[in-house]
Amino acid sequence: MTPMSGALDWLAVGDIAEERGSGGQATIGGGAGRLVAHAAALKASIAVVGKVGDDEAGRHLRDGLSRLNVDVRWLRSAPGVPTTVWIGRDGDPTARRVARGADLGLRLDELPPRSVTAALTVVSGFSLSVEPARSAAMGALSSAFARGGRSALLVEAALLWSTNARMTRRVLEPALALSDSVALSSADAEILFGLIPGRQVLRLVAELGPRVVYLTQADGSVLVREAGRVHAFAATARERVISDPAAGPAAFWVGLAHRQAAAKAAEASLRFASARRPPSAGRR
Repeated sequence: MTPMSGALDWLAVGDIAEERGSGGQATIGGGAGRLVAHAAALKASIAVVGKVGDDEAGRHLRDGLSRLNVDVRWLRSAPGVPTTVWIGRDGDPTARRVARGADLGLRLDELPPRSVTAALTVVSGFSLSVEPARSAAMGALSSAFARGGRSALLVEAALLWSTNARMTRRVLEPALALSDSVALSSADAEILFGLIPGRQVLRLVAELGPRVVYLTQADGSVLVREAGRVHAFAATARERVISDPAAGPAAFWVGLAHRQAAAKAAEASLRFASARRPPSAGRR
């Protein structure tokens, strides 16, 4: 069910890419791509705003998202530019590889008109890497209220400039100030603040603007801060094994879009993340 008549649960804005594992299996990737695929599995109504290449990988991504009943009318194709491909996105940073392509070419003027309403406008932090995608991401966050909803940011600090915390914070802080809710991992928190307790991370992030902060800790447990109150959810042994770090935030934001309390949405997100696998793009 959508939150209001004619409205989307999500307008998802950001990087869409193909991700490849060691066995050659292709999955729907990029921060926005992963979030959208997981949210679609929870039957959320979603439109995705992004850019892929006019190539085989781009066509497979578009078809894969369409099969998930995602509205792809604002998934642009960039002629002459390849689709971005990631290898080892979640693994050892020294082994991580990315062949950058179309996704970071999304422009501000390619966002949907503000008459397209959504309970949440969800933005992936990696889109803040470079222009023009940075302006598109910031524009999406700032226009969320005009769309009748709220803004949400997947922080992804560990994928920005992990060796330059000052640059990462300088880029992220304006986006955090525009965001009603944010999700980050313990790896993101370490880049931004160093090794400090999770509750202190929540406080420091909240001081930058967000009303709701969702933190996934190294052991798989989740801390959520909403309006100054902190909720803690310990992970069971099974829930500590999470194959895709975007799954928990996706389920959490689907819950918020459906007007669940933050604590209830966070608790459900732990169960979903432990059972979920990366979404296939349908090809090898």
